[in-house]
Amino acid sequence: MIELVKATKTYHSGGDEVRAVDSVDLRVAAGEFVAVVGHSGSGKTTLVSLMGGLTRPTSGTVMVDGRDIWTMSNRELSRLRSDRIGFCFQFSSLISTINCLDNVRLPASFLGDHKGDAGRAMRLLELVGLPEKAGAFPSELSGGQQRRVAIARALVNEPGIILADEPTGDLDEETEEDVMDLFEEINLGGVTIVMVTHSSRLASRAGRTLRMENGAVVEEVTRAPRSEYPLSSDSV
Repeated sequence: MIELVKATKTYHSGGDEVRAVDSVDLRVAAGEFVAVVGHSGSGKTTLVSLMGGLTRPTSGTVMVDGRDIWTMSNRELSRLRSDRIGFCFQFSSLISTINCLDNVRLPASFLGDHKGDAGRAMRLLELVGLPEKAGAFPSELSGGQQRRVAIARALVNEPGIILADEPTGDLDEETEEDVMDLFEEINLGGVTIVMVTHSSRLASRAGRTLRMENGAVVEEVTRAPRSEYPLSSDSV
């Protein structure tokens, strides 16, 4: 599904070379739920950006579905990100001038895709527990509700992969747990999830945890698989 081979990303600052990601070899299999932990500046966000084709590696290879994504044309890479990968970030980045239903529809609408129809968007809002907020604007939602809408938006193109960078970063503990419950349900429906978090408590709910230091993966913990139950095809 996702494979990094000697992936390195180097930045230069004030004459110094900083290896944000340092020669990482990593494979994420289809259907995994992987958490990435580490202190600020350890390389977590850069690692996920490399996986999603948002950042080009300085050296090494990033493959998705067996293909080196940096051998793709810009159009092919954009299509990969649109079709195969859903992104969730710490700040939901909802469009303030359109309602929740249209925010969910937006990524598919850019492609003129049927996946952006109102019926599918409403089913996704139902999946994240917010069907009654379809007509509400982002300013009318709590932080946790905005995050749920952002997750629904990330799912609209039926991606096989969700890349989440601190998706619960500014939420209270109860809302964090709600978002993690939702991620677990999505994952058990077959979606691969890679999630960056500062919280070891939240990371413990993933099937595998990677700890980063100075751009390198220095520790890996794998947990026993959970029982699987598929999401109903009618739900999304």
